Amino acid sequence: MKKFNGIYRLSAAVTAGVMVGQSSDAYAAAANADLGGFTAYVGTSAASLPAFISTIAYICGVGLAVAGIFKLKQHVDNPSQSPMKDGIIRLGAGGCLLTLPFIAEAMLNTMGDTSANTASTALTDAPIP
Repeated sequence: MKKFNGIYRLSAAVTAGVMVGQSSDAYAAAANADLGGFTAYVGTSAASLPAFISTIAYICGVGLAVAGIFKLKQHVDNPSQSPMKDGIIRLGAGGCLLTLPFIAEAMLNTMGDTSANTASTALTDAPIP
């Protein structure tokens, strides 16, 4: 039981450290706190959200993949107690989470308004006969 208490305390300390490291100044302290400034602040704050989601997806994906490998190892050791489907499901979910950032980036590049994915202007610049 003491081993779990140490793990919980360590994870709580790491979480608190990450939260303190990511904190920023409160917007309410600004002198010009109007609606336009607030929306601009929310827009700039939300810019780092996709990177955060990608990091969480990578961490959870690796965790599920490792758990899937251990479940498959348990199945090899004792097939009657641990079904193979548990390990395969965890491996599949981990693979999906690991590819989530790549798929999201591809979707944003496809539907986004970047110059890399716009149609060629060679036909539109050609003189009309």
